[in-house]
Amino acid sequence: MLNQEIYQNIESWFETYSNSFSSENEEIQLNFDLKRNHSFNTVEIITELSSECELNDEQLLVSKTIALLHDVGRFAQLLKHETFSDNEQDNHIDLGIDVLKSENVLGKLEEDTVQIIFECIRYHDIDTLPKSVNEEALTFLKLLRDADRIDILNILSKYYTEYKPGSNKRLELELADKPEISKMVYKSVMDEKVVSKKDVLTLNEQKLHQMSWVYDLNFKKSFKVVSEKNYLKKIYESLPKKDEVIDMYRQVKIYLENNL
Repeated sequence: MLNQEIYQNIESWFETYSNSFSSENEEIQLNFDLKRNHSFNTVEIITELSSECELNDEQLLVSKTIALLHDVGRFAQLLKHETFSDNEQDNHIDLGIDVLKSENVLGKLEEDTVQIIFECIRYHDIDTLPKSVNEEALTFLKLLRDADRIDILNILSKYYTEYKPGSNKRLELELADKPEISKMVYKSVMDEKVVSKKDVLTLNEQKLHQMSWVYDLNFKKSFKVVSEKNYLKKIYESLPKKDEVIDMYRQVKIYLENNL
């Protein structure tokens, strides 16, 4: 059974593990710090969102554990490849699950709970959830996806607004800052679908992909936070003001407002 003591031990492991990564490269170090903070921020957000789900004490600790560990593979990815870009051979999902297994981080938990945690980590970053997701994991996974995206929208809306383009290439996934926006991206947004990662070839398309996450939010509080913090508007203001961009922003904004 996952109790407060076990959770605190997992949290202590995470702090020690994440703090073991450092770099003389200023941008790399900035991103180590960013990912560490993102993990703790996701814990705070998922705790807030969990109040909609009437979780018991153990379930709340499971959700917090998932939030804390969901991006643990980013540290090794950044150290080894100096990027946040995933590929089939090397991605932060597999790296994260591997390190949790090799260090036996979840060794005191029941096997069913361990599998729920791994399932949530495995699927937290895909465009749309497969129907094969374990029913027991589904609520935790939806909570994680919302909490994760809310904090990423917070990070990126600030970055796009306050910093010079190209100042953190890792956050931009090394994408070219070009004005082109494909018909596939436009169609997805206008059809109220999350833009597929495979269709993202430029930084502007990545921004629209991130704005389209609104179509996959699961909880009323998630819509409320995104609306109150003006994340979509801040990202929109960093995009070129072409007719198609204005159309897409209007579409995501209407969807958000209709779900408040």
